[in-house]
Amino acid sequence: MADPRPPSVSLATHDGRLRVDFRWERDRFVHQIFVDQQEAGRSLEGGTDDPWPLSPPIQQLSLEEIQGSNVILGVGAAGRSHWSMSVELDREGDVGWIKFDLACRSNDQPRFLGSTYQISESIALTPADANLVVDGQTVTIRSVTQEASTHRWTYRVDAN
Repeated sequence: MADPRPPSVSLATHDGRLRVDFRWERDRFVHQIFVDQQEAGRSLEGGTDDPWPLSPPIQQLSLEEIQGSNVILGVGAAGRSHWSMSVELDREGDVGWIKFDLACRSNDQPRFLGSTYQISESIALTPADANLVVDGQTVTIRSVTQEASTHRWTYRVDAN
């Protein structure tokens, strides 16, 4: 019998030190971040009926090649809102990191928009156009856009 779950998708830096794995859980993809093959972070998702989940509810995911680089693209929905995501590798010299670019289009005023993680000390999350809130080992990256119907936030994940 065939497995009805969508296949897992991964992306790793060129040196293999940093990796993100997306896997299907309940009704969406969740992801884990690994440094040197050890889990360093995992997305926190919220409930299946939550219109404003703790992290974007990505239900479709694909690995694409764009301009010679692998990129993970995803879309999903919850409540009356639609999310999109791209995850790509970036590098500065010999150091590589993973960049997340997320957006939510909503007709309603959001109660929460962001990405939430349980992390260890071996990774750093750096927002580009978002607010970072740290509460122990829980880190939230929140959208700063307030007025538009499309909200966007980006951040990168580095190995410490």
